[in-house]
Amino acid sequence: MNISSDDIIFRKAAIQLLDVENGNFEAARELLFLKNDIMELLRKQLVYIMQADEVKQAKWNKDSKVMNRIEQMNENNDEAFIRTSAEIAEKLYDIMCDSTDIPSADLLCLSFQIAGSLYYGLIKLNFSAGFMHEIWKGNGQGQIKDIRHQRTLPLGKKPNEVMIFNLSEHKILLREKKYEMLNGDKIFYLSERFLKCFTDIDVKRKYQILSRAVNDINKKYPEDGLQQQMKTKSDLYYLFKEDQEFKVNKISDELYGDNPQKKQEFDEKMERYDMQYDSFTVEKEDTIKNLAYIDLKTENDIQIKIPIEEYMTKENIEVWEEPGGTKKITIKNIEQVTVQ
Repeated sequence: MNISSDDIIFRKAAIQLLDVENGNFEAARELLFLKNDIMELLRKQLVYIMQADEVKQAKWNKDSKVMNRIEQMNENNDEAFIRTSAEIAEKLYDIMCDSTDIPSADLLCLSFQIAGSLYYGLIKLNFSAGFMHEIWKGNGQGQIKDIRHQRTLPLGKKPNEVMIFNLSEHKILLREKKYEMLNGDKIFYLSERFLKCFTDIDVKRKYQILSRAVNDINKKYPEDGLQQQMKTKSDLYYLFKEDQEFKVNKISDELYGDNPQKKQEFDEKMERYDMQYDSFTVEKEDTIKNLAYIDLKTENDIQIKIPIEEYMTKENIEVWEEPGGTKKITIKNIEQVTVQ
């Protein structure tokens, strides 16, 4: 979803205190006025969340009390917005109290719209430890009087725990972390306990699974030779450039269609994550930055990093494999070399 900060129009906001360390829950009693600098910061964070590859999509669960409450909320009414947000926040607080690891936070509840679609967001601003100085002003001059340790809000950072509900289309974007509960289970408490919904694997994780599967098969069959291993990676890169997405079934056929054993192994790895018929694209180049290079490492820890576009031209990179197993890599037409 391509959006910019200017596309986001804020409607309402309320903030709740979820202080599990001190056993204190404070519900909002009125709407929160968002200052211009805070709105600008929130817009940047929302743009990041709604386009990040590490954010998951969650299924709208009609049996979820939280989702039902959000769906039934009269967002146009200030009192209904405040009351619903407080009820939802208290449910989250109760779940947080079932763990000693989940950090206390301010829960920012806000509604906004993008291109006619209405959204409701829950952004968990986890407290972090920090130091603040206290200034004493005397004779018109400021001097530092004291340094105090206190909890601060991570407003300038990308939120680790956030839920965004598209109320117009019943879609959910979710970024969450695992925490250990009192019973010893380490779970995604936001999806499993709070929302009670199923989530897809995020795009960044899907690519990591796919890339690791290809690398694992390459390493398992060293007898195929270095050139074949390099070709496999360049073929994966080419398929993505051609389709602008990763089509897992097509990748299986193109990379391993002539080798039933490898194809079976690849398909089994994908089935383990229910990805065998998946298609997905990425929003951020950083997610697939390792796909743009072929990284080689010798037994003597000599490392060579070849841009895959350069390798595919076959003009400046040559690879020979001798019958005895030794290999030779030649890099030609070099005009300048720098030490990094």
